Amino acid sequence: MWAVSPCSHLTPKGSDPMGPEPRDRMGGMLVLEVVEGPDLGGVFPLPSNEPQLIGRSSEALQLSDPTISRRHAELTPDSGRWYLQDLASANGTFLNGRLLTDRVSLRIGDEIGCGATLFRFVEHATLSEPAQELDPNFDTSAESIVVTSPHSLQAARDHLRMVHRLTVSLAGIIDSTTILRHLVAILVDEFKPDRCVGVLMSDANNITGSIEANHKRISDGATVFSRAIIFHACTEVCGIRIPNIMNDVRFMHDDDTVKSGAKSFLCAPLVAHGKILGAVLLEIHSSNRQWSDSELELLSTSCGHAALALLTATLARSRLQHERLAAMGETVASISHSVKNMLQGLRSGAGAINLALGRGDLELAREGWPILARNLDRVYALTFNMLAWSRTNVPEISYVQIYPIIEDSIALVRGACERRSITIHANAEPDMPPIPIDQTAILQVLLNVLNNAIDASPSKTGLVELAASIPKSGEFVEITITDNGCGIESGNKEEFFQAFRTTKGQRGTGLGLAVARKVVLEHKGEIELVDANSSGTVCRITLPLSREGDPGDTHGPTSIEPRNRF
Repeated sequence: MWAVSPCSHLTPKGSDPMGPEPRDRMGGMLVLEVVEGPDLGGVFPLPSNEPQLIGRSSEALQLSDPTISRRHAELTPDSGRWYLQDLASANGTFLNGRLLTDRVSLRIGDEIGCGATLFRFVEHATLSEPAQELDPNFDTSAESIVVTSPHSLQAARDHLRMVHRLTVSLAGIIDSTTILRHLVAILVDEFKPDRCVGVLMSDANNITGSIEANHKRISDGATVFSRAIIFHACTEVCGIRIPNIMNDVRFMHDDDTVKSGAKSFLCAPLVAHGKILGAVLLEIHSSNRQWSDSELELLSTSCGHAALALLTATLARSRLQHERLAAMGETVASISHSVKNMLQGLRSGAGAINLALGRGDLELAREGWPILARNLDRVYALTFNMLAWSRTNVPEISYVQIYPIIEDSIALVRGACERRSITIHANAEPDMPPIPIDQTAILQVLLNVLNNAIDASPSKTGLVELAASIPKSGEFVEITITDNGCGIESGNKEEFFQAFRTTKGQRGTGLGLAVARKVVLEHKGEIELVDANSSGTVCRITLPLSREGDPGDTHGPTSIEPRNRF
């Protein structure tokens, strides 16, 4: 609204008003001139003996401002003075920036605020521009349109609030569609349009994606909307306000614009450093409301901040891609020796089997086959660890039993244990409830940790135990893998989760525990290495039994809280 300081009397009792008292006997005609608003430049004479109605139903003061009530305020002459009184208007009447509550006298130079229009009370017109003609199609019988007045601190507060909400909401997001979705949701909450459409554009200025929303829902892929208005805003690189589409010859005959059913439009491009990234279109479908200039300014500011977030996200994705390529080169250099050893093992095992087949020696073939099988397992493990380490998609979560996965992991490593005479057994409850996990990814985690435990355990006397249980809190499942090896120094435990860090020399790739941590964190779980009670190491993994955002969850009613304000 205009200002927030209400007043009952603007002139102190017993004192003369500041400035000359209004009178037309000095030779000048008293007038109201419009210094701000839709009717800027309008000049309305005030006959000395005739009260004047300020409103859209006034015949003497014909106004097109939709934020002015039909009977907004009254000017009354009395004993050479003019008095102003508000008539219970929708947006209030303001005198020199202060809310009017009682009938007060006017002085020359006073400024009267009604809706989005600002009048000045003067003896003669000081503006030379002719008054704008009233739009014959404007419905003056409709109810007053309530908007935020641009003549107050409220506009500044709106800008600060929008900047704050956008900054908090968009910080750290590198996906352009997610940024656009957050922007559209905030704009719907702030501007209350009948529909908001957001689009993303390619370097060739083609629309690559769209989102639409209203106060009830938000969805991908907007239905029919005015592409002509969006492309015009992007071409001109400026915001567009269309109070009434039927009075705009540029778009009134455009098919998509007409089919959208909107009557008033706001549109602003998403531009950052001269690069057009998209646009936002706000629609009003009713005749009793129109967009204001202050709302266009606020939308342009919001789109400017969102465009910077989109540009930053694009740069972040590009940098991330370069870092991945650099990491790939580091990976190849780090595992080259391991790959060479695997190939040599495969070649050695295949050579032994080939020699045995040539001689018909089955015993020699039996000696060569374990070498071949062991190195095939190493190639398999390396390949899956590399895929898991480089994977960027989210886990495929489903509710599954953990016990069968434990059984499979034990079965897959049992051969390695038998070759070194290491004892392995599982201790898990078979009737544990299903948990939300990616079954393949968690199996890989167990295999990686089990293989590390087997490598750390001594031959013939080694012991590896896998246990799974649900603590009394019932919030997560705990999986522990224990070995009786030499243990780990307490200061070095975190280093074992770093990629390409290995203590196995050329036999290791340094990806096993790194991949295990990556997968566990993607499941919102935790993984850590702790000392065993006697000797060896315990790897403890915790996975949540429930997952946020599960469509099967039952939620309480949404609390209604006031929006953040400064």
